[in-house]
Amino acid sequence: MVVLEPLGRLVNFLGGVGPVLFGIALLVAAPFVDRLVVRRKRLTFRVLYNSKIGVGPERLDGADPAEAGPPQLSRVVRLLDRMSIVVIRIRNSGSYDIDPDDFDKALSFTFGGRVVWNARVSDASTPELRQRLRDSLRFFPDEDKPARDNLLTVRQRLSDRMARWVGGAQNQEVAEPNWHGVRLDRLTLKRGQKAKLVVVLREAGPGGVDDITKVVEHAGKLKDAGLIQDESKARRLTLPRVSATLVVLLTLVLVLSQLARPVDSSVACATGELSVEGSSVLMSTMQAVAAEYTRVCGDDTKIATRATGSLSGVRGLLNADAARADGRIALSDGKSRYHDRLYGERLAIVVYFVVVNSEVGLTTLGVEDLQKINSGAWTDWRQVRGEGPSLPIRIVGRGQDSGTRQLFEERVLGTGENVLSSEECLEKDRNPDAPVIRCERDDNAEVLEKISTIPGAIGYADAASVAEARRAGSITALTLDGKAFDAATAVESGYPFWTVEYLYLRARPRPGSAAANFLEFVRGHSLARVRLTESGFRPCTGAEGPVELCHLR
Repeated sequence: MVVLEPLGRLVNFLGGVGPVLFGIALLVAAPFVDRLVVRRKRLTFRVLYNSKIGVGPERLDGADPAEAGPPQLSRVVRLLDRMSIVVIRIRNSGSYDIDPDDFDKALSFTFGGRVVWNARVSDASTPELRQRLRDSLRFFPDEDKPARDNLLTVRQRLSDRMARWVGGAQNQEVAEPNWHGVRLDRLTLKRGQKAKLVVVLREAGPGGVDDITKVVEHAGKLKDAGLIQDESKARRLTLPRVSATLVVLLTLVLVLSQLARPVDSSVACATGELSVEGSSVLMSTMQAVAAEYTRVCGDDTKIATRATGSLSGVRGLLNADAARADGRIALSDGKSRYHDRLYGERLAIVVYFVVVNSEVGLTTLGVEDLQKINSGAWTDWRQVRGEGPSLPIRIVGRGQDSGTRQLFEERVLGTGENVLSSEECLEKDRNPDAPVIRCERDDNAEVLEKISTIPGAIGYADAASVAEARRAGSITALTLDGKAFDAATAVESGYPFWTVEYLYLRARPRPGSAAANFLEFVRGHSLARVRLTESGFRPCTGAEGPVELCHLR
């Protein structure tokens, strides 16, 4: 299991089972795509035979029988002992025909120090191909020089040379040919066609009878992504081999990762897709809970999360298509005004604080003080404190879709927040005639970031966000009328700024569905309760059952 769990995390890192399977399919298809589409024109060759002719008389007891025979025989033996034959198979191994216009540079062969004496084409796929190849053969003295001589020229000169070798005087030297290579100009090969090129060669210059080289080199280039390849040179790293290796490795990782999936009978899993949208306060915790669920259930249930604000999440649920509504869940800070049209479940208690920049120098505010600040009756902190230096009050609020703002207006202010007058909360740059300096931000983390950096700033946020922001910025969480939230005395103390987080669906989910199983996990499983508690929220379903306090809001 120690080894299997990292493999499971690797699969999740790669995107889950689906993307890994898609990757395996791509790897399987890659060699075929390369052969049939990318490098669809392929010309391959293979040297089938490369050796001396070896038809001269054998030496016996150190004697050379050729020296004892006629002078003509001696010359023929010396000729044949330094001659060799090379047989090259040429094949169109691609998926398309190859035409002369497909070459940037024609295919050619050279043979080191050996010179060409004769050549022929054999075993062609068709007689027409054999004739085309014979006509395409050109012989050249040097790779950089043009190849003007054809097979007919070679054959004619071969006859002259052999006549001089056999019938010439004993000491008469016979001129060697000067062709060191053969080129296939205007080569045409239909798909699957092949033929053999047979070349007769002789070692140039003086040397012993066993001094025969076996060098065969090729040159040539197909256009675009075409490939000319020597089949005899086996490459260790080829696309099919690399693809096959990766397919095997990914398949093993996938299989072993599925074996690593924890077996937890307390979690009910179901195949489906879910979308959780709404409150930004609880969304990061919901992402962690969803990760716990998919860790146990794998990718059978796909869960997407998006922080849009409580009101926006609920409205999106109400307006969703009927086909998509079954898998859609909305997170709402408090009971929605549309609750009578939806199916809702209580999830957790969320506590909020009014927060100020630490330079303000206060630790508590009265609800009436907040009302005066919101109305514009007080615009400077000296009015609130009754003493001290002047410091403008700058309000950082939430937008219209925020459930936190709705809670603050209903439970604390008793009225709506004042107008939006500022972009950066420093001055009234949007509305100079507004009674207060007030800006808005999309989520509580942004609100707290602004409050920590702007002197005189005031706003509100959930307890979990405040606890995190205290470690990074200069903020102070205030009590209201000297009261703080305490779950044991929440009703008696009268602290107003808390609510219950709701999960809303269009209708009660069908038992056994992905939505029903996930809802059961989020609300009641110990893994989900741990995540909620760690984030600073109190679950509405405890180990002993429902929490009565949740039913007060």
